[in-house]
Order: sequence, then C-alpha cells, then structure tokens
Amino acid sequence: MKYISIPHYFLAVIILAVPVRAISQEFNYDFIEATYSSLTVETGTIDIDGNGFSVSGSFSISPNVAFTASFGTESYDRFLGVDVDANSTILGITGHTSTGSKTDIVGGFSVLMGEVEESDGFTTLSYDDTGNIIEFGFRHMVTDTVELTAVFSRTDIFDDTSNQTGFGLRFYSDEKLSLGVGYATGDDVDALLFIVRIAMNQ
Repeated sequence: MKYISIPHYFLAVIILAVPVRAISQEFNYDFIEATYSSLTVETGTIDIDGNGFSVSGSFSISPNVAFTASFGTESYDRFLGVDVDANSTILGITGHTSTGSKTDIVGGFSVLMGEVEESDGFTTLSYDDTGNIIEFGFRHMVTDTVELTAVFSRTDIFDDTSNQTGFGLRFYSDEKLSLGVGYATGDDVDALLFIVRIAMNQ
C-alpha cells in the first residue's frame, strides 16, 4: 500500500497554501479557514475514495509577504484489507503583488511535514517525512463578489515529486465571510474542496 498512499495524499491541502483576496479594493492576506476535501486516487486497477479536513490561516508580515500555516488530516477507504490515514503540517511564506485592481500574482515556498499510517487491523505501519512545496498562482475578481483562483504547484516528499494544478471559485457574502469551492488534480489524484473562510483585519 505504500505506493498508493504516500505519494498522493498531500494534494488536498496544496491549494490552500496560496491565500486569496477578500472583497474590497485591497488584497487581504489575513484569514482563518476550514476545508473539507473529497479525494479519488487512481491506482491503475481501482479507484480509492477518501475524505479530509484541514484548518489553515494566512498572516501578513509585510505589505507583500504573508506567513501561511495549515494542518490537515485524511482517511481513505479500505483497500486490499488496509486502512490508510494521513496527517500533514504546512508552514510557508507567500509573496504577492498586484498587476491591476482586479488581479494578484502570488508565489510561495512551504515546508511540508507529513505522516502516513497504514493498518490491516493487526499490524500498523507508519511513515513520516519532511518535504517542500513550490507554487505559483493568480487571483482575479470576476465580479465584486466572485473570485477566480488558479494554483500550480510542485511537491517533493517521500522520495516522490509530483505536480498539481488547482482551480477555485470564492463567493463573498460580506467582507468577513466567504465560501469557496475548488478542484485540484495531479499524478492520478483528483480532489474536490469546500472552504469556509473568515477574514481578519477588515
């Protein structure tokens, strides 16, 4: 089971590492959010479904730099008699700049600490490693209350390198609360994300 769980688990949290802007004329990089993820892993012979939950935040440390942090956990359906659970912690720095009143370009580097646990009910195996994420993306306000996000990232962990692409839409009910939906894909994994965000410093 190691070849299934370890390289692919981290996809669901990668799209969270790039924060998106709040409803205003200025970009907001201060927020806390919760995300539910639905995952499908293609093994070549069968698809394995999973789900996860993460809590993350972004905190400005200068006008163009933000510190990001995320903790996520995931659980996959039993496959060949094995249950797979995983945890990750991400700590990173995101740089951002505006290309106009409605578009922002971002890039970031994050340290990724992950642990994967596999159990058949009798024997439990645990793997942990520290890797990194390099990412690039943009945000664009389609309307005053709808934002489009795209993220392209490269993850290196567990002696495996993978590329991911993610897209998202965010809907702002006011300057504090927003709801998002996202889709990410890469290296035989698809993830659907549902996000609730609370903005700070508004």
